[in-house]
Amino acid sequence: MARLTLPRLNLRRMAIIVRKELLVLLCNKVSRMLIIVPPLMQIVIFGWAATMEVRNVDVAVLNHDSGNWSREVVRRLQGSPTFRSVTFLNGEADIRPVIERQKALFVVVFDEEFSRRIDAGNPSQMQVILDGRRSNAAQIASYYLETIVRGIGESTMMGRAALAAAGSAPRLDVRVRCWFNPNLEFQWFFLPNLIGMLSFMLGLVVTGLSVAREREVGTFDQLLVSPATPTEIALAKLIPGCLVGLVHGTIFLLISVFGFGVPFTGSLVLLYVAMLVFAMASGGIGLMVSSLSATQQQAFLGAFTVGVPCILISGAVTPVINMPPFLQYASQLNPMRHFTAIVQGVFLKDITVAAAAVNLGKIACISMVAVGVAVWMFKRKA
Repeated sequence: MARLTLPRLNLRRMAIIVRKELLVLLCNKVSRMLIIVPPLMQIVIFGWAATMEVRNVDVAVLNHDSGNWSREVVRRLQGSPTFRSVTFLNGEADIRPVIERQKALFVVVFDEEFSRRIDAGNPSQMQVILDGRRSNAAQIASYYLETIVRGIGESTMMGRAALAAAGSAPRLDVRVRCWFNPNLEFQWFFLPNLIGMLSFMLGLVVTGLSVAREREVGTFDQLLVSPATPTEIALAKLIPGCLVGLVHGTIFLLISVFGFGVPFTGSLVLLYVAMLVFAMASGGIGLMVSSLSATQQQAFLGAFTVGVPCILISGAVTPVINMPPFLQYASQLNPMRHFTAIVQGVFLKDITVAAAAVNLGKIACISMVAVGVAVWMFKRKA
């Protein structure tokens, strides 16, 4: 019966190749700028600019009603931190110019019977005209408006119930509490995910360009005739990408915590173990892309072809549960999905090692498969 033997690795030869790769990355001015400046710019710009929250909303009001309830709605709009300004219109002819010139995200219209119907205990309606060009923001802002109106309606019904019971009606006190992110700060959700996204793309690009660069400059054949075996060369090509990923992960962590005030409540050791295994997985995928590429341009395009879909189905941008079932199953093969769960837990939930073990194990399995396939592809192309 044939025995399975693992290849013997010469660590000294691998260290020499790793040193050569790091010198190529750091001694070349263009490469040094590409791996340092863009990621730092991205985490700063995304941290401030990338948000799905709706703030500083401008609203216009056309009020045909002379009662108290329309004025109460307007007062609550003016008192809400979401709405920046409330502009009063004189007639229906003013609605179209306000929307067209984007002076208001939506217009609220009260008819003459709005307050009278509420006082009579009958259903009352108001019209909301949204700017469809900014559909997502308009829908979110209109939801905020519906919440304000619902609160007024609940207070109205409670007032009637109290009057009917001559003051004996029980007081209803509703308090809302949000776990892990009590103020619903979008940066607390997005910046930890950004660590995974940028580290993943760096691992793909840095490792993906390594073999393609050797082929393009004509040093690939020289590398193959060196004492190092193809397996040692392939594994040595992975290490610089892992080191770059860990260094950038550390920088991103410091910027997120000390620059943007994102709380870090979990284990630093767990985060770095996850970052190392995740870097190996992204490096393995990058080496597979590089093995199929003849030029650096092909490797760069291949890295983005693989990287962008992985980011989109990882849950870092949109919830996985909202995706079609086949994409939910496909995302299980994506290391970004499992790393996103770990990094969010480490930052906000103080996740334990036992709770992170499943996702960490999946990343490790993906990493082993990716590295194994990458080494096989590299030896096949050698």
